[in-house]
Amino acid sequence: MKHWGADIAAWVASLRSSVFTVVVVVSVIAGALILSPNISTYVQQQREIAQLRESVKQHREAVEQIDAERSRWKDPAYVRAQARDRLSYVLPGETQLSVISDVVLPVESQEKTHAELTRVERNWAKDLLASVVTSGTAIPDTPSTDEAARSTP
Repeated sequence: MKHWGADIAAWVASLRSSVFTVVVVVSVIAGALILSPNISTYVQQQREIAQLRESVKQHREAVEQIDAERSRWKDPAYVRAQARDRLSYVLPGETQLSVISDVVLPVESQEKTHAELTRVERNWAKDLLASVVTSGTAIPDTPSTDEAARSTP
């Protein structure tokens, strides 16, 4: 133990401390203390800038997707295809087939399907008008204000 103590004492004794050495050491420590908040702020700002750049990149990709979708909607063939798929529209002369009971038959099934298809005759304009008239003339199920007043004590 004394051996280590003697080595440390010899090392401390060998150090020549001057005013200049003390000033330099104090200056380095003060500089580190002064600059550490600025360095942490710089690192935090660089991290935020990286996050914002990633966000901008994602938003640009979203805008590009929306622009591509908008350009597809400018194509009459795409609009026609979407109307056929989403709204079940057909061109004049075509026959629309509707699956009423969608039953998936296993491959090994012995049931036979019918070769004859049924045609559904629908007048969408008549159905729309009937829906509007029905909704406009329906009687609400809510109690009237007189009944509500009578039911409360």
